[in-house]
Amino acid sequence: MTQTTPAAQDTLGRPAPGINGLLVIDAENIRARYDCYLCRTTEGPVHGTSAVTAFTAEIRTTHPTRCGNRENRS
Repeated sequence: MTQTTPAAQDTLGRPAPGINGLLVIDAENIRARYDCYLCRTTEGPVHGTSAVTAFTAEIRTTHPTRCGNRENRS
């Protein structure tokens, strides 16, 4: 079970302000996904070295264009 400190959560158990998403990279199985906390969507998972490399390089700029939360759009 993963535990987080009170400083990492607000009173409702959501991520702390300023944390908009989580990029998860599984180096052992060579896959990655992005979980957006603003629009509550997940992109990926992608599999394979080239796909993971491209995904991690581009997700910070590509997801905000698709994000359903106006605060995340550039």
